[in-house]
Amino acid sequence: MATGTAMLRAGARRAVWVFLASLTLASAVAAEVAYDVSVGIGHSDNIRRTEVNEIDENITSVGTRFSVDHRSSHVRADLVGDLAYAEYLDNTFDSEVLGNFTGKARFAFVPQRFEWVFTDNFGQVLSDPFVPATPENRENINYFTTGPDFTVGFGSQTRVRLGARYSLATYEDSPLDSSSLSGELALVRQLSTSNSLSAQARFQQVEYDEAALSADYEQSEAFLRYEGLGARTHVGIEVGYTELDHEASDQQEDGPLVRVDVMRRLSPSTTLTLWAGREFSNSASAFASTQDASGANIGAAPGRQEVQPFMHDFATLGWVWSRQRTELGLSAAWDERSFDQQPLLDQTTMTYSAQLSRELSSRISLMLGGSLVSSDFEQPGDYDETNATVGLRWRLGGHVSMSLRYEYADRDGDLPDASFTENRYWLSFAISRGELRNAPVGPEFAVDQIPQGN
Repeated sequence: MATGTAMLRAGARRAVWVFLASLTLASAVAAEVAYDVSVGIGHSDNIRRTEVNEIDENITSVGTRFSVDHRSSHVRADLVGDLAYAEYLDNTFDSEVLGNFTGKARFAFVPQRFEWVFTDNFGQVLSDPFVPATPENRENINYFTTGPDFTVGFGSQTRVRLGARYSLATYEDSPLDSSSLSGELALVRQLSTSNSLSAQARFQQVEYDEAALSADYEQSEAFLRYEGLGARTHVGIEVGYTELDHEASDQQEDGPLVRVDVMRRLSPSTTLTLWAGREFSNSASAFASTQDASGANIGAAPGRQEVQPFMHDFATLGWVWSRQRTELGLSAAWDERSFDQQPLLDQTTMTYSAQLSRELSSRISLMLGGSLVSSDFEQPGDYDETNATVGLRWRLGGHVSMSLRYEYADRDGDLPDASFTENRYWLSFAISRGELRNAPVGPEFAVDQIPQGN
């Protein structure tokens, strides 16, 4: 039986990647596609990220960034990825594939009646949250979800939607692989062409592959959802009640459920976003939802990976100012995970980031970026980590460019071997096409369709 289960999960993982590759190729036929394929060489002055006995390393890398937006009457697909293969020339570490991918697709067999949904999130997490991210301390994680939505209309303004989902969480090393089945029932009332109110109920059962973990649980939610799209604002608000049942201990947890997703077009060049909530979650599903909000990038997600579910409180505020030659983005994120049965696992993470890009001329562009991550654990191990990047890109002609990039990382941790400073230098060449996104497509505002000057 164990062998059969392993083969089933291996087949499921292969199916996920086959689906994603096929979807990418199919979408490229009639979609907005942007990509960047690069080859580079770099140098680190502290590849193991240690406070003493620093080791230099030379690195070669082949990477790709891409975004695909496909929309038709029967298919809606949104794919974003930032992936790289790194080879460590001095053999400090084995070669590795790193990066992040988030993809969503909805196939409408009968539009607005019978649709099938696929989502996938791939990236890296820390095996040990108390020490720096290196090839020895990060592992791949993949969270795949699929299932149907059936919708039945009652009159012109009321409809009932029934949905089901199967989710598969796969870790490269940690014994936290799990699968879940969920069902949802929603009664939706269309208040206007752009506003709706619904009452929804959702039930989910999560099972871990390792029976010895005794961590299986059931989760139920009941909530009201309001969704509205105005000329400048998109609002999604869910408020209700949630309950968690631990199968091994037969203990229950409950509490209020809140989810808020707001995007506001302040001006033709400025957008403000707010994503916040309070819900029960586990490490894999929290990784996926956070990645959907923050987008795809090379870095590993901070924080610990635990088998126990937790109460997840989070809020992210983002501001973007974009003009023809300049774009500036600022964000602040708060993430708190509270474990009712094991308070020593509690953790809080604050993340601040800024990105600036500027077209200095028709051929030269400048990029500046920085972030500060502050992690506070209930047990000893707090740390602050700062990252900064400066890059210049020269367009050599056509779609070919050359880039120089400097990366600085500094971490101050409470535990031994938790602090370091590292400098990296990169030279790379790339072939690119289109305007890349690193986050899912946002809503379309009516104000954006108004011609300038009107």
